[in-house]
Order: sequence, then C-alpha cells, then structure tokens
Amino acid sequence: MAHPATVSTRVGIPNTSAARNIRVQLGRVLPLLKEIGLPPTAVRLVGGLPRALLTTRETGYRVPRHEGLDVDLVMESDAVTAGMRLQEIHGGALTAHRQFANATWDPPQHLSAPPVDLISARSESYPQPGQLPDVVPGSFTDDCHRRDFTVNTLALDLEAAADLCAGAGQCLVHCHPLALEDLRQGIIRVLHAGSFVDDPTRLFRAVRYEQRLGFRMSGQTLDLFQSAVAGNCPATVSGTRMRHEVELVFLESRVAAVLNRLAHLGLLAGMGLAGARAEAGREACGRMAEADANRIGMGWLLLLGTADAPPSTAGQALDLPPRMQARAEVFRTLLQDPVLAEGALSDLVLARRLGSVSRYSLVLRSLQVYFPHLHTRIGQLMARAADPRPRLDGRDLIQLGYTPGRALGRVLEELWVLRLAGRLRSIEDERAWVREHGSKMQAAAE
Repeated sequence: MAHPATVSTRVGIPNTSAARNIRVQLGRVLPLLKEIGLPPTAVRLVGGLPRALLTTRETGYRVPRHEGLDVDLVMESDAVTAGMRLQEIHGGALTAHRQFANATWDPPQHLSAPPVDLISARSESYPQPGQLPDVVPGSFTDDCHRRDFTVNTLALDLEAAADLCAGAGQCLVHCHPLALEDLRQGIIRVLHAGSFVDDPTRLFRAVRYEQRLGFRMSGQTLDLFQSAVAGNCPATVSGTRMRHEVELVFLESRVAAVLNRLAHLGLLAGMGLAGARAEAGREACGRMAEADANRIGMGWLLLLGTADAPPSTAGQALDLPPRMQARAEVFRTLLQDPVLAEGALSDLVLARRLGSVSRYSLVLRSLQVYFPHLHTRIGQLMARAADPRPRLDGRDLIQLGYTPGRALGRVLEELWVLRLAGRLRSIEDERAWVREHGSKMQAAAE
C-alpha cells in the first residue's frame, strides 16, 4: 500500500503540567539510553508521550494504572537486542515479544525511571479482518502508517528529546501530514478507510481517546465507525481480545463517559451488554474508585448484571471465567430485589438480603457503587463479616445440646445474619441469644 510521506517540522512546546512532567521523566530515562550504541537520530519517542507533550489543552485526564506516561521507543534496528543491552548495562527485567520484534524493559527500582517499551519499526498487513497482523521489518515511515490514528503518529528522536530536557522551547517532530492539525483541533482520525475493518479493537480505542482527551472523531472516521458496527466487524475478533478492550475501558478515568459513548454508537448492544438497567450499570462504573484493585471485576458485574441478556450470553462470547459469570448472575438477582432500592430498610433486613453473599466481596463492592445510599452500610456489613473474633460454630451448638441437622443449621444461619446486622457483637452475646431463642427455633424446625 502506498503511504503519503511523513512530515518533519519544528513545533513549540506548550508549558503545560503534562509537558513539565514529561521533561522530568525523560531526564531520568535518556541518560540510561546513551550506552546502547544507537545514534540519537536512530531512535524515536512515539505514542502517548509526544501527543501529551504537544497537547495544549488541559483535559484533567489521570492515568489510574500507574504514575506518569509510558515511554515508547521505535528504532529501525532490532529492539530486542537493544533491550538486552539495556538490561546488561543497568539491570532490571526484560520481557521480549519476538513475534512483534519488541521488548519491555523495567529499570531497577533504584533508578526511579519508568518502564520503556522498545519497538522495531515495522510494516503490518492483515491476512483476514480481525486477525493479528503479519509483521515485517520496516522504516520509520512504515511504522508511522501502521498506527491507529493520526494523533498517535507523532514522534521525536532522542536528539530532540535531549534538547527538550535541556530547556529547548521547540523540538523537531515527525508525523503523519494531518497529525498536528488534528491535534490542534482535537480530532480522532483513522489513517485509511479499512482501519476499523482490519482491526475492530480500534473502535474501542477511538472512543477511549475521544473521552480521555476531550477530542471528537472526524466526520469520515465516525461514518467508518458506524459502518463497522453495522457490519458486525467486532465478530471477527476473538472474545479474549474484545474482553481486553472492555477491561481497558474500566481503567479509564472517565469510564462512564466512555461506556455511554460506546453504547450510543451501538457497540455494547452487539456484545450483549444493553438493556433497561444498562445505563444505571454504566453510571455505577463511573463511581468505582480509580485505585480499587477490583475495578475490572466490579466493572464486569455492573455491565453483565444490568444487561437484559443473561450474564452467560456476553460472558461466554468474551471468554470470561465461569466464576465471574456466576458472580454476575448472583449480582443480577440481587439488583432485581426491590427492597435494596429502598432507603429506609433496617440493618437486619439488609443482612437477611445479603447474608448468603456476605463472603463474596466482589458482589458486595459492586452493590456499593450501584446503590450509593447503601455504600456505608454495606461497608459495615463487610467489616462484620470479616471480623476475626471467635464466634459460635456447629461444635459449640452440639455441646449446648443441639443435634446435627436442619435445626442446627437454621440457628447457625440466624446467628450469622444477626452478626452482620450488628445485633451480636461478641461470643457472649451469641451464647445469650442461643439460650433465649435457640430452643424456639429448634422446635419450629422440627
């Protein structure tokens, strides 16, 4: 395929917080790269870092997964060899991906430097829509034109990066001819008409960048997006890859905005993630704490549990673990309980509703964000469920005269509910309750 020539032009560096942060990060990384034996003009910084460096608008975007931005380097030589050289000189850990001729180097902690992705410049072609591409070594121009959107083609060589760290107000940028204007206007534009057909995961990325950066798709790109959805292009991608794209959405700062835009454009409906409660589920995703380690699991419960289709419909198509599908089914059942939507239910009623799932923290935390009015009280219930203090168990009840069977089980269940409701705060409280009420329960069970 013939590509338009890339352009190289000097661009002023805006004095934004992102640009200042990038100067600091590059100041830590560049000295480490000097000893790998590549000329500064033979290595280019690409990806989100140059885009963030040159963006003049303050979007308020935060990266929830880690501090700072990724450092992506592309070179017209073997990136794996360069990574091995970095590890040999500085230590740290290296993960090689030889299929795509790239590697990730994690510097040792004492260097206080971010991870570095090393990428061999390449050309890509797609044997079939939705399949992983065939890769062959290529030039910087080839590597530019394999990318998803024009604003992601921005690149600067290490020489320009060094000038930047030294305080230069301008730097030489290499990019697609439309990239700088699209960046200025806030436009997400694919590089060619078959982009979404070749790789439908770009549908998710287009929306993520729109909402993350405060940009919008160009008219032609939006038409291509809608055509790809209408043609069911996502069906050509494996369930595992589609699942990964949704999970990246859960990690966005503006997760609800991304999900609502995906729903508006019809992408979620095609995945079995639409329904009367679906918007409430998406909005609840926006209330998940960014630092929550269970963010992805909660997101799945909120989407699957509020869809009209059973959780197994989307769950199986996306290769979700059976256990996650089962948790989503439990969550969905609880959402259909009208009592939980009430604001005035007592702690005892809440404990009876949630007692059977009180050890499923993922279900309870998802309920917390779906029902904000219950957030604090479910948190208290979870704390009581995790209380390590001694409690009466089946052996204790047998010593108190109970025989194994239904009656003993009923008493244990009631004790558990009363603990969750905060009615019984110690083992002494439980013994007193059993002496007063246990015999009545035993007689009723018999």
